[in-house]
Amino acid sequence: MFSIYKKNNLLKWPLACVAIFLIIAIILIGFYFSFIYYYKNKIYPGISVGNIDLSGLTDNQAANIINQKIDNINQNGIKFQYHNQETVFLPMIASVESDLAYRIVNFNVEESALKAMKIGRSDNIKNNILQIIKNYSKKTNLKIRCEINENEVNAFFDNNFSHFATPAKNAELIYEKKPYNKKALNFSVKKEEYGQILNYAKALKQLKNNLANLNDKNIEISANINYPKIFEKDCLNINAKANKIINRLPLKLAHENNKWDLNSNDILGLLTLKENKQKIIVGLNIATTSAYLEKYIAPKINIKPINAKFEIVNGKVKEFQISQDGLALDAKNSAYAIENILLNSTSSKANLIARKEKSELNTSEVNDFGITKIIGTGHSSFAGSPRNRRHNIKIGADSLNGVLVKPGNEFSLVKTLGKIDAKSGYLPELVIKENKTIPEYGGGLCQIGTTAFRATVESGLPVTMRRNHSYRVSYYEPAGTDATIYSPWPDYRFANDTKNHILIQSRIEGDDLYFDFWGADDGRIATHTYPVIYNIVKPGPTKIIETPDLKPGKKKCTEHAHNGADAYFDYTVTYSKTNPPAAVKKKQEAGEEINAEDYIITEKFKSHYVPWRAVCLVGIEENKTASSSDEIIK
Repeated sequence: MFSIYKKNNLLKWPLACVAIFLIIAIILIGFYFSFIYYYKNKIYPGISVGNIDLSGLTDNQAANIINQKIDNINQNGIKFQYHNQETVFLPMIASVESDLAYRIVNFNVEESALKAMKIGRSDNIKNNILQIIKNYSKKTNLKIRCEINENEVNAFFDNNFSHFATPAKNAELIYEKKPYNKKALNFSVKKEEYGQILNYAKALKQLKNNLANLNDKNIEISANINYPKIFEKDCLNINAKANKIINRLPLKLAHENNKWDLNSNDILGLLTLKENKQKIIVGLNIATTSAYLEKYIAPKINIKPINAKFEIVNGKVKEFQISQDGLALDAKNSAYAIENILLNSTSSKANLIARKEKSELNTSEVNDFGITKIIGTGHSSFAGSPRNRRHNIKIGADSLNGVLVKPGNEFSLVKTLGKIDAKSGYLPELVIKENKTIPEYGGGLCQIGTTAFRATVESGLPVTMRRNHSYRVSYYEPAGTDATIYSPWPDYRFANDTKNHILIQSRIEGDDLYFDFWGADDGRIATHTYPVIYNIVKPGPTKIIETPDLKPGKKKCTEHAHNGADAYFDYTVTYSKTNPPAAVKKKQEAGEEINAEDYIITEKFKSHYVPWRAVCLVGIEENKTASSSDEIIK
């Protein structure tokens, strides 16, 4: 009896262990699937972006919260300081007329929200479980990807902190005329000087890191000793070396049939001390020489390339601007060529170097345009625009009129418009930089970008680059259908994925701007929804800035208030089977199965507009310290 009882007990323990294991496994599996169900469309716990906890939020809710933090940074900026000076850097430049407002920093909010949503949602269940456990034990913080216009940031540094910098000075070549012979020159060396430079590169790196973490803390700019590279003690026989070059002059500069004399008066400002094989020689300052050639020689050589332009006349494409290849002086290599002749040759002539610049669209290369009809028209109204803005819209529209986009090519609006300045016929508009109202060129050109964007959507073409305005602009309602541009960035671009050329024609009728895209019907059908506008946020109270630049008590508002909002619309292009999209072509080449859905391309164009408070200047007496405060002006 005892042995049988003992045997039964021995059998019960394994069964009990198995049962306990199965119960725990069922509980864990149940807990896991309950957890997955609860967080079906929500970000898992322990995940943040820019140190903002997004646990339990949908990707849209996450994007809204991130945007709120970004809006705050855009409005209040980030302080940079060096010693006792503090200056606020604003990631967004405001415009008096609203149109020229642009972002220096662009945050990719949706990408970060979607990335947070995907954590723990791979095809591997084991990895998903480990990731979820890791999120609980050790929080996962994602950085937000942002694009920064570094030229604008460096300009901010220069404008505000350059007076603290004293760059080192190399030992310098100087000269004087000999008293007994006015044509003879006596060269000597001025001693080098040590200096200090501000570490802008480090400050920019810190800014990038702060913005990626949505951190608006102050950034301290550091300074480094700046050492000279050329020392007086190393400069031997300089007078003889310099006079050897002077005695070679005049030197003939030549390009084809054109010739110019480079004499001693021209070259004195171009000579410099430089290192060559661990020795100090007298040569040409390449940067200064290049600038000299650009100023005095290049205008007589350079020919700007001209693309052919076309128009529709009686249903046929006619050329109205003949293409022309261009020519450009290669100033830098020409400077090196001149130096080489002066130092290493006995020749009295230096041939300048120029490069050919082919026009992108040469009439002779185009045989069949394949243009038969208008495939899409973009429209916008500029009613109420001031005179300068109207003028700029006309100049910009004329720049696009007649432009032909080849099959397979990408159209760049910034590149097509070219240089935007007074020489191109543009008039300035006022922008606000560091609480100063200054003129800047480009006002009205976002009307061009917006109209081109709308024409692209109506034509069913792929949009390859588009940014919405920083805040809502009345000219571009409904919100969400606008496109901002600012040279050199951001640009507006689209791709010609048809088999035929696309011809752009512009027309202005009263207060309305139209872009007609001419091409060929390839069977595609483009549709889009009306924009949905939501998350409307009222701006904060008016910011008052006291300034001695106005008479005491006088008020001048430099920035208008704008409601913040989000907007989106859905864009759908259904391609024909005879002209499939790129994705289908890849599947065809790979021999993969193709479904009807593969011919349908959908895209959701989302826009976020910053709530922007008004800014007003109020005059104070000269001896009073200026300040700023937040209050509502009635």
